[in-house]
Amino acid sequence: CEFYFHDATICLEGWQSCASCHPGDARADGLNWDLLNDGLGNPKNTKSLLLAHKTPPTMSLGVRDSVEAAVQAGIEHILFTKQPEEVASSINEYLKSLKPVPSPYLVHGKLSDAAQRGKKLFIRASCVDCHVPGLYTDLRPHDVGTRASYDRPADEFYTPTLIEVWRTAPYLHDGSAATMCDVVTTCNPHDEHGETSKLTQQEIDDLCTYVLSL
Repeated sequence: CEFYFHDATICLEGWQSCASCHPGDARADGLNWDLLNDGLGNPKNTKSLLLAHKTPPTMSLGVRDSVEAAVQAGIEHILFTKQPEEVASSINEYLKSLKPVPSPYLVHGKLSDAAQRGKKLFIRASCVDCHVPGLYTDLRPHDVGTRASYDRPADEFYTPTLIEVWRTAPYLHDGSAATMCDVVTTCNPHDEHGETSKLTQQEIDDLCTYVLSL
């Protein structure tokens, strides 16, 4: 199943595969790409494909209603070929087999003292309202004040899972937040994705440590 995910021969010119943008066991390359999925001129940061089948729809704008649809569209509109059904189904089976890797922020497999404090802040700051424990997403779109100049005025972005977020920087749909602390500070001046503006620096550090431990 994994073979086709890394196979550049299913690309029209044989130079890229799914793994080109989703390296390291289908995670993310940390780059923005302007793809045909949602029109041109509005690049999006690559998302990890971990748990993608459990967190539909796919992509920041929810352009595809399922990973199955996204895989098929990716073959046709990114790799620019048509392939036997075996190719898409194999890629989907590979993606379904992916498992989260324990965060390096854990201490002996458990939350550190800082992360334990951050867990309480995660609730207090209302992060938990959209990043619901379990998959850490509510599977819904929101306007959280992160639209860029090239986004459409009505664009809303689906809540991403926070599982393995420690390995997917930069953050937000356009990669405009270099670190998790940027997500909750400079990129959140009006408390539109978490009530964080009144937290102390220590509290921000604790909150970020918790999120990065997921």
